[in-house]
Amino acid sequence: MATVKQAIIKNTRQLALANKGSGTVLAKGEILMQTAGLAVPATSSTVRADLLGVCNQTIAAAEALTQVPVIVPSDEDVYIFSTTNNTNADMNGEAMVLTNSLEVNNTGTTSATGIIQQVDVLGATGDKLILGRFLTL
Repeated sequence: MATVKQAIIKNTRQLALANKGSGTVLAKGEILMQTAGLAVPATSSTVRADLLGVCNQTIAAAEALTQVPVIVPSDEDVYIFSTTNNTNADMNGEAMVLTNSLEVNNTGTTSATGIIQQVDVLGATGDKLILGRFLTL
């Protein structure tokens, strides 16, 4: 399973604790959003205002934890993202939405509701990996 990994860590990296439901299962490297005040895995309909960041701890349902550490997005940080489609350097600079909490939907057009901006491709086209940054508010 792919995860979101920080490619370039700047001095801007911040961790925060976010509340979550005691039975919510989370994986380290998932993108998280906030729903009804609780951290949950991001979805294809996640918008910038709901974005929390990247989950920094795997939590199983049996652990019943009610908080999760989150890497707070910064404009200076670059991450490695898995993508739905083959990558293309022509998409550099485009704003993209998510497919789910682990994957960016790179359609080849910029999205007004995009939360990830492609900086560059990583590896071969078929590797479906990009370097990108979160578009924060």
